[in-house]
Amino acid sequence: MTLLVYGLKGQRYLQGLAYTAAGFDFGVRDATNRFAGRFNLPLVYVSSDSILLCEDTAAYFDRVSRYYYGDLLPRGGNSSLAVIYPGCDESKTLAQFGKEWNVPVISTGTTFSNLRDRALFPTTVALGPIQYEIYGVFLLRLFAKFNWTSVSLIYDVSGRVAFNQIVSARIQGYVRRNGPDVQLHVFPLDCSAGKQDDVDYVTVLTAVSRVSRIILISVPHPITRNFLINSSKMGWKLGETVWISLDASQGPWGSLAWQFNDSNDGIALTAFRSVFKLEFCARQPTPEFRTFSAELRTRSERNYNVSFPPSSSGPSEFVITAYSAVLALAQVLNESLNDEGIFESGNEIARRFLSRTFYDPVVGDLYVDSAGERQRPMCLMDFDFTVREFQEVLSYTRGKSKDDDIGSVNNRTIDWATLDGKPLSNEPVCGFNEEKPSCKAQGKPRCSFIVS
Repeated sequence: MTLLVYGLKGQRYLQGLAYTAAGFDFGVRDATNRFAGRFNLPLVYVSSDSILLCEDTAAYFDRVSRYYYGDLLPRGGNSSLAVIYPGCDESKTLAQFGKEWNVPVISTGTTFSNLRDRALFPTTVALGPIQYEIYGVFLLRLFAKFNWTSVSLIYDVSGRVAFNQIVSARIQGYVRRNGPDVQLHVFPLDCSAGKQDDVDYVTVLTAVSRVSRIILISVPHPITRNFLINSSKMGWKLGETVWISLDASQGPWGSLAWQFNDSNDGIALTAFRSVFKLEFCARQPTPEFRTFSAELRTRSERNYNVSFPPSSSGPSEFVITAYSAVLALAQVLNESLNDEGIFESGNEIARRFLSRTFYDPVVGDLYVDSAGERQRPMCLMDFDFTVREFQEVLSYTRGKSKDDDIGSVNNRTIDWATLDGKPLSNEPVCGFNEEKPSCKAQGKPRCSFIVS
């Protein structure tokens, strides 16, 4: 079976071939060794020097169809194909090609959960390491667990960090469709490089304080820290608010940090007791994984001219996924050797990915749900003030978690930073209508920030 990989050139995106090709290369190498003599997996890269941005990929899909009609079909006989796409989304166009040609299409890039309908996309599986819909899925379960029905969302719309805008939009859409009892108050900001110093923290925080004490925030990390510092300077007390930072591992800003070695470090450290992070659960690297990562890094540098910054951990989850996808496909093919016609049936190959876990002692297990979508564990992380770092306290894996709900990680307790140690109510400190006498006596300021 020929593996046709179509993707981005250049080094702008971690999904690009410069970063992920090493994973495909080693996947074929190890699959060939593991299943020696059983079948061949020739690897073909199809791209263009013009495919540099996400939007460029759609303009060159004809290169995939040209290969299928011009190179593969003329061979006849036992020629079979799998299309692999490490792109910015799952691509409905490639999924439609797969259905028409009856060939498997494997997405290893970003997942938007747009191809979960098996009737429409029967030959497609989405194995990408970053999913957006799962943030909304997790949050609605979190809100239900703690009876939060009024929640604020502060997010960046500048596109400076694409993740911030995309994940916020996906959460809003998911909550609208599936959380009728949750009122999500949104506060869009322009955090572009030229305007980040113009953020009116006091106005935004005052508006937020009138609608909820549960705050989701999706902005560049330095701005998250500024919000925390300003809230403290405004008199917000520790334990009065829950902040949940929407994060992605290996993001451009690194990990969310309190320490900037400036005069506000002390304020930030104290405020961080009220901060949580929501992101995919951290990988627990083994010595074998570290060795393999170093091997991937070396090949990326030598064969694909990738230059990793000195502080970089090297290969991303996208290149690990490239490797895992090839091995998972090889395992399915090996299991199917005795079944006539399977190699020529993309429907059947894709079906054998569903509702199963592919085990790998080096890079970790890969679970695919009944809709053909990989599900990674999502974790809520609490800031441990003692060790001054985040630790996982709640987790959820779509399709696998007990009772399909979030659960405790290693029986850890959550530090709510409240006097009684109990979770916060979402009701604002002064009430939803600022009706509490103590606030009226203080003459709590009002603001004109628009809440939509």
